[in-house]
Amino acid sequence: MRLNLILLCILFCCANRLKATGDSLSYLTPQDTIFLNTSSMGEKIFIHTLERKQTLFSLSKFYGLSVEELYFYNPGLEVQSLRVGQKIQVPIPNRAIIRYRIENFIESNHVPVYHVVRRGETMFRISKYYYQMPKEIIMQRNGMMTTDLKTGQKLQIGWLSLQGIPEEYREGGAGGPISRRNNALKKVFERNTRGKKLISDSGVSFWKKSTGESSDFYALHRFAPVNSIIEITNPMKNRRIYAKVVGNIPDTAYGDDVKVIVSSVVAKLLGAKDRRFFVKIRYHR
Repeated sequence: MRLNLILLCILFCCANRLKATGDSLSYLTPQDTIFLNTSSMGEKIFIHTLERKQTLFSLSKFYGLSVEELYFYNPGLEVQSLRVGQKIQVPIPNRAIIRYRIENFIESNHVPVYHVVRRGETMFRISKYYYQMPKEIIMQRNGMMTTDLKTGQKLQIGWLSLQGIPEEYREGGAGGPISRRNNALKKVFERNTRGKKLISDSGVSFWKKSTGESSDFYALHRFAPVNSIIEITNPMKNRRIYAKVVGNIPDTAYGDDVKVIVSSVVAKLLGAKDRRFFVKIRYHR
């Protein structure tokens, strides 16, 4: 009887070790594996499955991001509706991937990183442009005799630390490029409006989805001076973005209810799901 109980305990413990779990202090465990897919812009994207007690703030810190960047990569993300098991897209910088077994490398302190081959991708493109490493190492690591690839094939590229990704591993340093760009525009807005009368307005914001994935924070407005910075708030999502006015809205192109036309990145950060959504605006003339 005692032997049976011991065996049951061993089986229970092994089953738990095989299940990748997380909490507010542990976003990756030794049992996890990172599978990377490339976006249309060539970014390497990992799908993180949200676990109990995990928040957007702590998640962003673990992966060296800003919360604003999580909003950008996950349109429609709602803090109020976060749930266990929710999938969240996280960009992984190349610098965070350990591509070679360096001195004192301890594999148990890392999780393996795999690249999932997309249709049309070649070994040359994957090795040279995505990961900047010799194709021979990728082939040797995956037991390949030729460079032939199949869609959906998984190639081990390297490893990622269980400690997460430092902010400085991302392009340009802390906060990420999107957060820094928005903060820079905010400072310009505050400086240029100091001592001036701010005009507040509200109405429809229009998002031209055909603008693609532009990274520019730009807008068209009826009255704000060209090259000035305006403040745009989506009160339904409690999100605020600063954008540069690059032109005025043509009088005959849109109805009077359309107050501002925004770029795709501004719309995403504001949490827009539809082409038309309500916003509040502040600007000066």
